[in-house]
Amino acid sequence: MYKRNFLMFVVLLILGAMLTGLAGCGNKNNQPAPGNQQGESQGKKQVKVGAIYSIPDPANGGGWDRVQIPGQEVLKNEFGWEVSIAESVPYSKVSEVAGSYADKGYDMVILPDNGMVDSWNELPKKYPNTWFVLMSITNQLPEGEKVAAWSPDMYTHGTVVGMVAAKASKSGVIGVVGGTPIPALTVQFSGIIEGAKAVRPDAKVLISWVGNWEDVGKHSEATSLLIQQGADIIFTVTGPGYKGVYEAAEKKGVPVIGYASDWYKDAPNVILTSVLFDGPKMYRDMAKAYESGKMEKKITTLGMDYINLADFHGKLSPEVEKDIKETFAKMKSGELKIPVKIHAQLKAVN
Repeated sequence: MYKRNFLMFVVLLILGAMLTGLAGCGNKNNQPAPGNQQGESQGKKQVKVGAIYSIPDPANGGGWDRVQIPGQEVLKNEFGWEVSIAESVPYSKVSEVAGSYADKGYDMVILPDNGMVDSWNELPKKYPNTWFVLMSITNQLPEGEKVAAWSPDMYTHGTVVGMVAAKASKSGVIGVVGGTPIPALTVQFSGIIEGAKAVRPDAKVLISWVGNWEDVGKHSEATSLLIQQGADIIFTVTGPGYKGVYEAAEKKGVPVIGYASDWYKDAPNVILTSVLFDGPKMYRDMAKAYESGKMEKKITTLGMDYINLADFHGKLSPEVEKDIKETFAKMKSGELKIPVKIHAQLKAVN
């Protein structure tokens, strides 16, 4: 009896040692399993996003491209998403690059450029399991269920530019430089006219269409002409030609209001302030909607909730700066409402 009990004890001891060894082999030193701490380790699939740009180095590109990059950093740093960026993609190749993301199982493709609308209209039908998100101006959604857009309210943005320019100007003459008269700029420049007149009825807005987006020399000439005609505040929406605007304005000592992003570091001697679109808020709102399962097929308009003012860096008197900020607060709250009036034919001064 004693011998049988002893043998059973030995068997149980050996089995216990074997089980302990197996447990140790499964996760050595009791360390957590490797993986994405924000996603995979919690049983949540990491979201994969592809973003496509038509230009190189979008972080230092035009104003609207610069809005995107801080927002996409939010996706990575706050939500743990994987974001892949393709740069210098011609419009003719956007569908191909976007399709390759979808073929690789990416959850979402972001198109941050209105020039990519044709691809946006085409792709959802071919890839119904991928979200295609346009982060640019639009008033129409394509066919398909997984499509959405965050579209900037260019008119409202323009009214803020016009208000700031009119209050900062001594002459009451505001110079505006555009690449070509595309619909988005016609709307925005109309907003500048109405925003300026709302706070200063005698304000005059001079508009110059350069005819292209790249020619630095022509942009400089256009800006100089506006200044000769009395403009003492300049605003521009264009491509690489913006350098000519800044150069001419700096030579004449005329301040410039930056578009969409904060341009102060690019031209600290000339930038008065910038009227911003809040890229981090835009992307944060989108990511929350996606992760909560509440992402909808709709256009979200980026109005006053997404528009802010950059620092003035002491370039205005305290009284004028305070006046601008108080007026901006009234626009934000809806106390100051500026009616929509689109100037279909914006005459150029040259």
